[in-house]
Amino acid sequence: MSESSAYGSAIDRVRAAASLNSEILVTLNRTEEAAHAYTKIEFALRAHRAELRSQESAILTRRYDSHVKFEKHQRYRDNVALKLAYYAVCMMMMFQKKAKEREDAYFQALKLQKEAEDRKVALQKNLDDELASQKALEVETKKHGKAHEDLDKLYLEIFSEPTPEFPEQEELRHQYDLAFAKRLEAKERFDVTRSNLRSTEEDRKKVREDLKGAALEAEEKRQALELARERVFEQVAGFGLAPPGYSDCCNRALIYEEWNADLDEEAQRAIDPAAPSIDEEAPPYSR
Repeated sequence: MSESSAYGSAIDRVRAAASLNSEILVTLNRTEEAAHAYTKIEFALRAHRAELRSQESAILTRRYDSHVKFEKHQRYRDNVALKLAYYAVCMMMMFQKKAKEREDAYFQALKLQKEAEDRKVALQKNLDDELASQKALEVETKKHGKAHEDLDKLYLEIFSEPTPEFPEQEELRHQYDLAFAKRLEAKERFDVTRSNLRSTEEDRKKVREDLKGAALEAEEKRQALELARERVFEQVAGFGLAPPGYSDCCNRALIYEEWNADLDEEAQRAIDPAAPSIDEEAPPYSR
């Protein structure tokens, strides 16, 4: 195929898809804020669920402490033999003082228990409010995810063949393919190290960090490639780019910036199902 025919073919595909591309980008722009808020709430929920679990543990500790102090207070207060012994040596004031100390310790433990239980109630309310807020964003977030899928599919169909007339797009596709391959290699090392019973915590930490870095680099290359392909539409069709300030790709980068190094890949995918899978067999923009 000659360069001119290849160029003409690419031009035809871009022009034919220009209207759909513009519609998808408008949807992405319209739903970006909701999707970004949804992701931030998801991270907040993870932290608040952990805080709630910690508070439940604190309540059990406070209840046990209250129970122990109550038993000490009760045993001392109701010990008739001890009371008679103090009475016999004219030291009832000493007995009453010690009894009061144990009683005060018990009531202090009850106060701390009540504070812990009240804090759990407040944490649960905050968690419920956040879940309600996230639920309200769910519809727009799903539209956002679907628009991303549609855009990936559209670009794969249009740019499935080499486009030498668009050198920026070609170069960025090459960079993305290389970054994606590095990501797969890092994932393989991660799996091998994690399953090796002889690997040290330092080894596991290193492969987690390597995987995190490779995943972030691949996603950055993906974002750059996506923006370059939007510019192809602008060059060929004269329209198709999202309004100024469009920065949806930052949402995907957030997933990796917030990556908890203590989480394995499966847990991370559970937190953010929309994040590009590390287990993909081939990059979505490969030829």
